[in-house]
Amino acid sequence: MSHNDTPIKTARASRADFLAVLYGRADPGLLLELRCIHPTTGAARVLWSPVGDVRKLSAMLRQADALNQAGYGVYFAPCLRREKKGGAESAALVPALWADVDCDDLPDRRAKALETLTTFDPAPSILLDSGGGWHVYWLLDPLVALDSDEARQKIAHLLHGLFAAVGGDVEYVKSSASLLRLPDSVNTKPERGGVVAVITEFYPERQYPLSAFEWLAVQPHPKILPVRSVSGNGHHAPLPQGTLDYLASGAPNKQRNNALFDAACQFRDAGYNQVEAEAQLVLRHVADGGSGENPAAREHEARATITSVYRQSARDPISPPTQDARERVNYLLSRFSGSEQPERPTPEQIAEVVSACAHLEPVEWAVQRTKLKELCGNGVKTGDLERQYRQARKTLERERYQMQPENESYLEIEDRMVHRRETYYGPADKTVADWTARVTERISQVNDDGQVEHVTSLVLTKNDHTFTLQVPSEVFGDDAALRRFIAGRGGETFTVRAGMGKHLAPAILSLSGDYPTRTNYRFMGWTLIDGRWTYVSPGFCVSANGKVDEPPDVELDARLRDYGLQDTTWENGLAAFEAMIPVFPKHLVPTCIAFALLPLLQRFFPAAAPRPAIHLAGTYGSGKSELAALMSSFYGVFSRDTPPSQWGDTINTVEAMGYPLADALYWIDDYKSIYADERTFTRFLQSYSRGMGRGRLTREAKLRQERPCRGLILSTGETVLEGEASVLSRMLVLDVPPWEHRDPGGQKLAQADLLRQHLSGFTVEFAAWIARQVENNDLVADIARRFATSAEGYRKKLALLSGSQANTGRIVQNWAVLVTIYQLLRKFLEEKEADDVLPGWQDVILETAQAVRQERASQVFLDLLGQLLAGGQAMIDEDMRNPRETAPGVAKVGYRDGGYVYLLPEIAHKEICKVQPLRFTTAAIGAQLKEEGLLLPGTNSLTVQRRVRGGTSRFWRLKSEILGCDGCDACDKDG
Repeated sequence: MSHNDTPIKTARASRADFLAVLYGRADPGLLLELRCIHPTTGAARVLWSPVGDVRKLSAMLRQADALNQAGYGVYFAPCLRREKKGGAESAALVPALWADVDCDDLPDRRAKALETLTTFDPAPSILLDSGGGWHVYWLLDPLVALDSDEARQKIAHLLHGLFAAVGGDVEYVKSSASLLRLPDSVNTKPERGGVVAVITEFYPERQYPLSAFEWLAVQPHPKILPVRSVSGNGHHAPLPQGTLDYLASGAPNKQRNNALFDAACQFRDAGYNQVEAEAQLVLRHVADGGSGENPAAREHEARATITSVYRQSARDPISPPTQDARERVNYLLSRFSGSEQPERPTPEQIAEVVSACAHLEPVEWAVQRTKLKELCGNGVKTGDLERQYRQARKTLERERYQMQPENESYLEIEDRMVHRRETYYGPADKTVADWTARVTERISQVNDDGQVEHVTSLVLTKNDHTFTLQVPSEVFGDDAALRRFIAGRGGETFTVRAGMGKHLAPAILSLSGDYPTRTNYRFMGWTLIDGRWTYVSPGFCVSANGKVDEPPDVELDARLRDYGLQDTTWENGLAAFEAMIPVFPKHLVPTCIAFALLPLLQRFFPAAAPRPAIHLAGTYGSGKSELAALMSSFYGVFSRDTPPSQWGDTINTVEAMGYPLADALYWIDDYKSIYADERTFTRFLQSYSRGMGRGRLTREAKLRQERPCRGLILSTGETVLEGEASVLSRMLVLDVPPWEHRDPGGQKLAQADLLRQHLSGFTVEFAAWIARQVENNDLVADIARRFATSAEGYRKKLALLSGSQANTGRIVQNWAVLVTIYQLLRKFLEEKEADDVLPGWQDVILETAQAVRQERASQVFLDLLGQLLAGGQAMIDEDMRNPRETAPGVAKVGYRDGGYVYLLPEIAHKEICKVQPLRFTTAAIGAQLKEEGLLLPGTNSLTVQRRVRGGTSRFWRLKSEILGCDGCDACDKDG
C-alpha cells in the first residue's frame, strides 16, 4: 500500500533539480555513491561517479534506472565521498542535514508527521514522499567539510537530535554514512506496490548555517553489547576465542551468516539456553548490518538461524587448545612431582604433552618447557624438548594449512581488476588487467523459430576512457576468444596480464554483480508467444485479439528504422487503403495489392509454393518508387526517398538486410546492370526463391549459419536483367506506364500521401484476422485448397490461350499464390463489410509467360539466327543434293529439304556468337528445341545424319516453319 500515487501527489521537482541543488556547489572531484539493493534477495550493487562529471554521472544514473527496473531499490549517500568506500570515515562533505520519518503506511501517522515537518523551525528545504514515509532535507550554507573524526561525530550528534525532534525512524543509522532513497526511483519493496519516490516540496532558497541546528545536538549512547563473563561459572563451559572475537568485533561482509551460525553452535554446546544465546547474538548480528539494511529483517534472520541451531543436539564443548596444553602439563606435574612418586613420566607421555603444547606461542612454551625439564630431570635435555615442540608445531601448521579454505574473490582496486586468493598465510593479490569491465545488461535475442542468442553489453574503462561492446555471451565460455574479442574492438591497451586469461571472464562477471536482463526480438513477423500467433514489429504487435497491450521489445537495424506497424483505427486504415488504389495503374492494382499483403500469409502456404518477387520497371518519372513506397507502407511509414535498401549496395548487404524481415515487404530500389552483374544477381534470386542464404565457411572451415533474405522482394528500376529466363520466372516484371497517363495533376497521390501513415492500420486488422483463422485451424487447409485450384486453372488458361505449357510451372505457381492472397483478402473485407473497395482480379500471366519464353535459350537462338538470315550474313540452301556456292562473307548454316530445315548446329552457334555471345551451349539449345517440339531428334541423339557432297554430316532436324513467318503477332498483317 502507498499514499503517493500519481493522482494524489505531483512531483514539484525532478531528480536532476534535486542533485543540482544538493551538489552544485561541491568539489566536482568528490564521489557520489549509489547503492542498489534488492529488497528480497539482499543482492547489492554499488555505483560511483565524480559529482561534477556530467557524462559519468548520467551513465551511472542510467545504470541505476536499469537496476531499478529489474527490482532493485536505489539509494544515495547524501555525504559525498573522497574515495570509493561507503564508511563514515570516507565521507568528505555534508551538503544538507536529513531525517527519515517512517509512517508504516498509516494515513493518520503520515498526516501527523507531515504537520510536524511543515511546522518545524527551521523549515525544511526539500520534502520527499518515499512511499512508506517522508524524507526531509535542510540545505546547508556553507557546505560542511568532514576533515576530522570530530566533525563526523558532530554531524552524527546533530542527526540524532534532529531525528528525535521530528519523530524520525529510531532504527535508522544516523551518521555521515547514511543512505536515502533516490528521488524519481521506484520503491521496489513488495509491500509498496511499485510506487515512485517523488519530491512534494522544493524550496532551494531555504539554506541554513550548521549553527542553526546546534541546539539539537545530543550525545548518543554508545552501542554496548552485553557480552557475558566467559570464564566459566559451573553452569557454562568457556566459549572459544573465535566466538569471543565475533561478539566483540563482528564479522566481515559475506561471512556474517556463517559466523552467526558458528557462534550459535558454540553457545549451545557450552550449555547456554536459546534465550541466553539470543540475548547476545541477535544484537551482534543487527549491529553488523549496513546502513541500507533493514534492522527488523536482520533481527528476524538472526532469530531464525539461532532457532535452527537449537533444534539440533548439543556437541561436547570445545576446549581452547592453549588451555588444554597447560592443563596437560599441570596434570603431568601433579602426577610425577611428589617425593612419594620417584618414577618419571614415560617418553610417550612426554611426547603427548609436548605435542599438545604445539598450540602455545614460543614465550608461553618456554615457561611450560622449564616445568617439563624439571620434571624429567637429566634424562631429557632441553634441546630434545625443543626439537619435539618444533616438530609438533610443523605438523600443526601443516594441518592448519590443509584445513584452511582457499577462498577466491575478485576486487576492483585503483581501476584494476584483481584476483584475491585467501590463503593460510593471508591474502594473495594478482592483477588480472589494469583496466575494468562491467556487464551493464544481457539481451536475449529471440528469432522467429524460438531460438535465443544472448548478447552482453560490456563497458570497458581505462584512464577515464570508456568503451561499450556488444559481446556474444558464448564468448565468455572461451577465455581466449573473449580476450581476442575485447582487444580486437577496444584496442591493444585492453589486454590481460600474462597467465591471468582464465580469470578475465570470472572477474568481469563477479565485479558486475547482478545486472538487468531483457529479451528482444530481432525480426519483424509472426512468432508464437505463449502458444499464440503474434505479429511482432517495433513498437506495436498484434495477435488474434488485436493490439498487444504489453508488446515485447523488437529491435531492427538502423537501416530498417521505418518499419513498424502504427497504432491507428480500422476506419483510418481502410480510408488509406481506399485512397491508395487509384494511384496504381488499373491493370496492376490487384497484383500489387496481393503482393504487398503476401508476407502476412506466405508462411502458411504449402511448402511447395514459391516465393515470388516483383520488379516495377519504368522510365524515369514513371512513379515506380512512389508505388513501391505505398506498398511498403503496409509495414511502416515510407516515402519515395527512404527505401530500406538499394541495388547499389553489395548483394551480400542486400541479402543480410532482408533477413530480419521474416514476414514483411522488402523494397530494394534502383536496379541497374552495373550494380549487380548477371552471375551474382542470378545466384541471389535463385537463393531467395529457395529460402537459402549464401554459403560461407568460418575460419575453422565450418559452415556459418545461413541468414537468407526472408523479406519478400519488391524491386524497382528502369531496366531488368535480360537473357535469363530463370530470373524472370522468379521475379514478375510489371511495366509501369508514365505517370502523366495515370495521374496528371498528382491529386490521387497527394490524397494517398495524406493517409499514408494510417495504411498499416489495415495491416493490423488483416493480421489479427489471419491469427484468428490460424488458431481456429481454418486457414492452412483453406490456403492449400485455393492454391491448388488456382494453379490448375492457370495451367488450363495457358494451354488454351498460348497452346503450350512448356516451362510455365513456376509462372503458374507464382500467379496462383497471388490470386489466393486476393481471394483471402476479399473474404476478410466481406466480413468487414468493405469488399466494395476491392477491384476485380486482373493478371498479366500471358505477358509473363511470353517474356520468359523470349529469354529461353531456344528462343534467343532462333531469334538471332533469324536476324542473321534476314541480314544476309547467313543462308540456308534450298537444295541439299545440289548445294550452291555461297557469296564471300556469307555462312551456310543448313539446308531445307522435305519440309524440314537441317541445321548445322555448331556452325550456326559460331556465327551467332560473332554477333552476340550466347551463354548457352548447343546441347542446351537443342534440348529446349526438342522440349518445345521444334526439333525432331534421331534415334539416340538430338542430331540426324545426312549426306551432302559425298560426305556424311550431322544436323538438327527442325520444323521448317520456325524459320519462316506465319503471321506472328509481331508482324504487321495486311488489311
